Amino acid sequence: MKAKSIHSAVPLLAALVMALAPGAARAQPSSQPGVGFAMIGVATGQSARISALNLGSRSSTKDSSCSVTLQFLDIQGQLLKQTVVTVRPGNGATLDLSRDQLPGDGLRAEIRAVLLFGYSGGTPPGPDILQQFDCNIVPSIEVYDNQTGRTSFILTDAKPLPQPDQRSIARTGSAQPRSPLDARLANPL
Repeated sequence: MKAKSIHSAVPLLAALVMALAPGAARAQPSSQPGVGFAMIGVATGQSARISALNLGSRSSTKDSSCSVTLQFLDIQGQLLKQTVVTVRPGNGATLDLSRDQLPGDGLRAEIRAVLLFGYSGGTPPGPDILQQFDCNIVPSIEVYDNQTGRTSFILTDAKPLPQPDQRSIARTGSAQPRSPLDARLANPL
C-alpha cells in the first residue's frame, strides 16, 4: 500500500516542481544598494539605454572607482540583460537593449532598469579600501530610435531600491551595518 502512494505522489511532486521553476529564475531582491526606474515601453525599432555617470566626490583619487551592475528586467522581474562595470570618477558606462533582443512578437515590450552599486554593509572596510570606494552615481534611462539615433525620452527619476527586511537578515545571519560609517556607505544616495 505504501509503494502505491509513493508512486502516485511522484507525478504530483514533479508537477509542483515544474510549476515553481519559472519563479526561481526571477531576479531576487538584492542586499546591494542601488536604484530602479519605473516600467517603460520599448517599441519595434527602438532601444533602451541605461547610463551610470560617476560624479565622484571631494575625496576622489586617481585610484578610486565604483563597481556598477546595470540590469534590464522584464515585467515579471526576470533578468533580460546585465553587465558589471567599474566606473572611475568623471566617467560613465552604458548598457543597451533593443526591442529585437526581447522575447515576444508584439510591437511593444515593457521593461525596467536597475543599477546596483555601493558598499553593501557588513564589516567596515579598512581605510585603503574606503579610499578607493567612490560611488556618486547619477543614473538615467533613455529610449531612442535605432535608425536615426533620435532620443524619444530620458528619465532621471530613479528610486532607491528597498532595503532587505531586517528580520530576514537576522534569520539568515547576514551582516548588518555596525557603525554610522557602515550605514552611510550602505545608502550612498
